[in-house]
Amino acid sequence: MGQARELIGQAVTDAVRSGFAAWFDDMDYATHPAPLPAFRAGRERAGHDASRIPEVPPARVESTITEGKPGMFFTYKVEYGDEPLVQLSVSRTWARQVAGAGWAVVDGLPVVDVLEWDDSVTPRRPTRVQTALISADYDAQMHGWRAHADTRTCRVAWTDAGTASLVMPWDEPSHA
Repeated sequence: MGQARELIGQAVTDAVRSGFAAWFDDMDYATHPAPLPAFRAGRERAGHDASRIPEVPPARVESTITEGKPGMFFTYKVEYGDEPLVQLSVSRTWARQVAGAGWAVVDGLPVVDVLEWDDSVTPRRPTRVQTALISADYDAQMHGWRAHADTRTCRVAWTDAGTASLVMPWDEPSHA
C-alpha cells in the first residue's frame, strides 16, 4: 500500500509540474507574465508570480477505506506553501485488487477504483477504471498557481504488447 501511495504521489506531482509548464508556455508568461492577483489569500509570493513556474514539492497521499463511493480529493494552491495533499477514499479491496496487483497508476494517472476487469488474460487486467484527471493553471483573480483533480471513468485500451492507455470520455465514439 505504501508503494502505491508513492506511485500515486509521483503521478500527481508530475501532472501538476507538467500542467504548470504547459500553462506557462501556452500563456507566454515568460514574455508577458500575468499581473499579481488583486486579492491574494495566501502567504507565499511564489504562488502569485506568473513570471516563472513554481517548484512543486512531492505530493503526499493519504488513504482511507470508504463504505461509500471511492474517490479522490485533490486541490493544491502554491500560495499556501504546503505540499500537495492527495486524499483517497478507496474500497476495502483496493489494496489487494488494485494496489497489490500493480494498477495504482495507469497511463500516468492514479486509479481510484477498477470498475471492470478483463478475465480472459492472466493475470487479469482492468478495462474500465475510475481515475483522477489533474488540471493545473494560473488563476489571475486570486489563487495564482493552483491544481485540482476531477474524478472520471475511463476505458483502458490495451496494445498487443500489453501497454495500457486511458481513453478519455471525450475521445469515446458517440452513440447518439
